[in-house]
Amino acid sequence: QILPVAYHMKAMMSFHHINAYEDDGHIVNDLCCVDHYCTADEDSLMLKNLRSSGDALDQLYNRRPMTYPRRFVMPLSVGPDSPRGTNLCSLPYTTASATLRDDGKVWLEPEPLHGDDVDEYGGLEFPRIHYERFNARPYRYFYSCGFQHMIPNSLIKVDVTTKETKHWQVDGYYPSEPVFVPSPGAEGEDEGVVLSVVISPDKEKPSFLLVLDASSFMELGRAVVPRDIPYGFHGIFAPN
Repeated sequence: QILPVAYHMKAMMSFHHINAYEDDGHIVNDLCCVDHYCTADEDSLMLKNLRSSGDALDQLYNRRPMTYPRRFVMPLSVGPDSPRGTNLCSLPYTTASATLRDDGKVWLEPEPLHGDDVDEYGGLEFPRIHYERFNARPYRYFYSCGFQHMIPNSLIKVDVTTKETKHWQVDGYYPSEPVFVPSPGAEGEDEGVVLSVVISPDKEKPSFLLVLDASSFMELGRAVVPRDIPYGFHGIFAPN
């Protein structure tokens, strides 16, 4: 069923979706959001530009806007009798708002799902959660990549309740999208490991599969691959 309500928000762009779920008559939608994105910046991923170095590469990086995690909440029961000019979102755990305007539009203001430290990481992208148990359900943690470079150079765990983060980074290495793998019989949301394929342009630094404890975000081990591996944005774990 298509709802007759039209939701509006400040213009932004989103490549990747973190999670969404329904709670007490609301849709909670968490996204990685980019403000002020210009299509002219798309050439930043052209191979000729990625091969830049020094000041040219710094200028290319500085043109790109940062990506931030945000929560939008859409109340489903909006009708002619709904009060105008007040926040219709009644969920106690979010600062996101939804206001019915006189023109009939429901205007959404998001809740930032991050603290100031995300700026230090260059924003974040490629979010992953514990999909098997928490996809389309209330959740607390997601894992992502930080972008202090044209390609990710760190991994970040975000607690969407406290806005606290945990961080993995080693100079000269570039990790792929983090993939959460639950421990057998796991009960906790972050009980398991996070996997990422990590590469380096330095021939003296071999590529490896990184294994992090998902709870503490401490490194558990590396499976070194004695071959060059091209960078890949996304990943998947196949248990069989």
